[in-house]
Amino acid sequence: MKSLKTLSPPSQLVVRQADQINSQALLVVNPPDHEWRHEFPVVAGWHLHAGWFRGWSQLGSEHQFGTTPPRGEYDGALIWLPKEKKLTDYILRQLATCLPKGAPVWLVGDNRSGIKSIHKQLGEGYSPAQKVANGSHSTLIVTTLTEPAETCQLDDYRHVFTPPQEGQPLSAEGATAAQIVTYPGVFAYPKIDLGSTMLLAHLPSFKRGSVLDFACGNGVLGVSLQLQQPDLKMTYLDVSAMALAACAATLELNGLQGTIIAEDHLGAELPKYDYIVSHPPFHTGQATDYSIGQQFLRNAREHLTPNGELWLVANRFLAWPELVEESFGHCERVFTDNKFAVYRAVNTVQRAPKNGAAVDDSHRVYSAGHHLAGRQCFGVALCFHGAHFKLNLRQANE
Repeated sequence: MKSLKTLSPPSQLVVRQADQINSQALLVVNPPDHEWRHEFPVVAGWHLHAGWFRGWSQLGSEHQFGTTPPRGEYDGALIWLPKEKKLTDYILRQLATCLPKGAPVWLVGDNRSGIKSIHKQLGEGYSPAQKVANGSHSTLIVTTLTEPAETCQLDDYRHVFTPPQEGQPLSAEGATAAQIVTYPGVFAYPKIDLGSTMLLAHLPSFKRGSVLDFACGNGVLGVSLQLQQPDLKMTYLDVSAMALAACAATLELNGLQGTIIAEDHLGAELPKYDYIVSHPPFHTGQATDYSIGQQFLRNAREHLTPNGELWLVANRFLAWPELVEESFGHCERVFTDNKFAVYRAVNTVQRAPKNGAAVDDSHRVYSAGHHLAGRQCFGVALCFHGAHFKLNLRQANE
């Protein structure tokens, strides 16, 4: 490997401590980088982040993106610790179903990730944690599986909630209330975040057309729109396998259909949409990471139809309005409070009517919203970089 500096700090620590990781058939869990892989006897990988998976996806079917680890014979596992404690618990329980008794499990994480208090999470089935090393602002620890488990079900961690309804345009009289499924690792689990609540309160009910819910999480924005306007053609995109599983389960629970895409950006292969709605992320794991949101806002206009609209919510301190203005030439602040702001931008196309005066189509008329009546269909197209992949879900036709 050419340089450790290209790796994340936890991965740098792992490489420096390679002689301490004495597995011969290692399962890696959610590594953010792949350049170090030849330093270890890695035989398979369980990947929960679509962007991070990209570097591993060409190495064979033993590397999988999804909500469960690939089945195989392993004598140890190495986990890059997620920031969500419940997700760590889920990962450990899943590993207990595919590792033999006595198998070592190493965990590495940024010192801000909760790695120093991981001993409080191990619980039954694992030995007390032992620190292996510190360095690169990270810590590496090891535990041992003492009690293998037969099964671990994703739905053991399932939580269902109803988004706030009061005062929202999308909660018209007689409308069907959305039921939202969420899992560990989904943003704001086990409830809805304040930013999305604000955006829901100010989204109009689009009459028709195609809608992309970017960074969809559990699908709360798109599903709320679909329940009001069943003719909308919805696409849901997120980087997280847990979020996509939650989104698919949410669609199933509400009897809706849509396309679900595992991605971390608006790829050139994606079509144009009439509307894009989003609460863009600005974290990757523990680290502040503006790149996903910045790239999304720079590319959003290219994926909107003429006079298509972008609706988003963001923390007020983020410089998203400037990026929107750079791309669209304007950015309308729809609503703001002391924490969040809702923004709107239009891919404006000026047309010349008979009198020769230019007409700006940036202000559309929206329907008041209609409830979903008798529409009970569930069909989810799951895509990963243009290819199909499987999530750990019970489909309606099984």
